[in-house]
Amino acid sequence: MEILKNRIEEERKKLDALAENGLLDATYRQSLVVDRLIEQYLDICNG
Repeated sequence: MEILKNRIEEERKKLDALAENGLLDATYRQSLVVDRLIEQYLDICNG
């Protein structure tokens, strides 16, 4: 679970960088990656 939390954080940082640079298409795609990881994390938490 700790590995997944770290991965979420890494991907969120990528998302923030894309958003800061105004790369809308890439930001959207990266937000989907982050959302998918968060869903996995919540699934694990809710067992």
